[in-house]
Amino acid sequence: MPRITKEESLARRNEIIDACEALYQAESYRDITMTQVAAKVSFGRANVYNYFQCKDEILLALLQREHELWAADLEALAARASSLSDDELADELAKSVQAREQMLKLLAMNLYDMEQNSRLENLVEFKHAYKRTVEALRRVLAAAKPRWDGDRRDLFAFAFLPFLHGVYPYVFHSDKQLAAMDEAGVTQPPLTTHAVTRALALKLLQDA
Repeated sequence: MPRITKEESLARRNEIIDACEALYQAESYRDITMTQVAAKVSFGRANVYNYFQCKDEILLALLQREHELWAADLEALAARASSLSDDELADELAKSVQAREQMLKLLAMNLYDMEQNSRLENLVEFKHAYKRTVEALRRVLAAAKPRWDGDRRDLFAFAFLPFLHGVYPYVFHSDKQLAAMDEAGVTQPPLTTHAVTRALALKLLQDA
């Protein structure tokens, strides 16, 4: 059989990630299987294992892609952050997070399993994408807040980034969760990803 090109190999890898993402949107994490993923791609099951050994590695690659997309959005924001007020910057940061729903879900629900069950080289590749995201966020802050030193930027970054791990469960609820909260008398205002992220970003942007 002829060897495929680098471009074809990348296309196959992305097809696998897209297939797993579609399953992740429709099913629980634990119910997704490699057989299901292989059934959704245009090439044989054996070829799937040339790229990923398990579903955890595929979903970690999806999380990596989400971070890369977010980093690109942050880089674009950094280019104009110096002209934005705190209100405007908080709004733009919130919009960038709102666009990454899959990232928020994976961070909140499945990060530990993905990292523990993936090969080290896959995890390192993801961590490179995470590093690019942190650096892009720091560049946004450096442009918007030139008076801040590195410690002040890190104070923002490492309050903002951990916060994102908890956004999804507060914004998205299953019918069963809603029924349980109703029966337990739990009241919660209607929340959106944009609203809660904007509120925190604005608070962190305010000079001490």
